[in-house]
Amino acid sequence: MLLELLRAQEIELHQAAVRHDPARLQALLHPAFEEFGRSGTVYSRDSIVAALLAESEGPAIWSQDYALTPLGDALAQLTYRSANLDASGRLSRFTLRSSLWQHTAAGWQMRFHQGTPTRRFAKAKHLR
Repeated sequence: MLLELLRAQEIELHQAAVRHDPARLQALLHPAFEEFGRSGTVYSRDSIVAALLAESEGPAIWSQDYALTPLGDALAQLTYRSANLDASGRLSRFTLRSSLWQHTAAGWQMRFHQGTPTRRFAKAKHLR
């Protein structure tokens, strides 16, 4: 099921090991990738890879409420909510997320991503 595949790839991008693996980042992010960050910063594939590789170990990322909208045979939009998760289980930096995933010869790759600050939401009881 496409929702499960793209959800898994999105969650993979939340993991510190992947965020520090240039080869895996190159595989997951389309060459024409662009991001409108939560901060308002615009990133290209090269600039986001550089930022992620330089990132220090931060809080875990919690995500929930994934929804998929197919936009064609080779394009889909994935939306969800995310937040930072501290060691005591508290959430902060609540964000609405939207990603466009494009199917290429290399598989499904993220073509575009946007994060928008949002109000606090209740942590779902199910995992991620």
